[in-house]
Amino acid sequence: MINPLIIPILGYLRQQNSSCSLLDLVTLCHQDFLLLIGKDVDLQVVIFQKNFFVMNALYQIQRDIQTEGFILTIFPLAISMVPNSTDGANALTTRDTELASYYLDWSNLSNITVEEVEKLFSSFWQRYRAIDKVEAALMTLGLDKDVDWSKIRKAYRKKTNISHPDKGGCAEDFIEIRTAYEVLSFSYRGT
Repeated sequence: MINPLIIPILGYLRQQNSSCSLLDLVTLCHQDFLLLIGKDVDLQVVIFQKNFFVMNALYQIQRDIQTEGFILTIFPLAISMVPNSTDGANALTTRDTELASYYLDWSNLSNITVEEVEKLFSSFWQRYRAIDKVEAALMTLGLDKDVDWSKIRKAYRKKTNISHPDKGGCAEDFIEIRTAYEVLSFSYRGT
């Protein structure tokens, strides 16, 4: 399916001297959404569908302009077209590839249920709330910022073996360690 938002979004991006936000693009496409989204759709699904149409257009643009010597960086608050450097400094990340795969698959738009949208939103907000707690959680487990999930699990097991109340540890310390582990699981595991 060809996304009708590609032309207005691409035109808008080419005019920008700086980055724009996802909200800017949703606002830009307001009239188009009246034609694309049904009237009797749950509000949560409408929000999801608006985001999906814009993100789908962005990832189609991102894919297509690479051959023109540009790259489109896509972050919710900073979307911009930049010249593609020859040293690979602007290369797409795994995050881009995974999100692009999701948003370029039209079945993710048409087969979504209200329950699935609510689950996605809930997961997003849990991760969002956990972001500012990551540094403290790493400190609780005695870890540095450049750590992978296996090291987090290992540090967690080590700390819980010492602090578990059944092994003579303090319940409050155990709860703090468990909370740190949960925060890190959202940031590092994506659960």
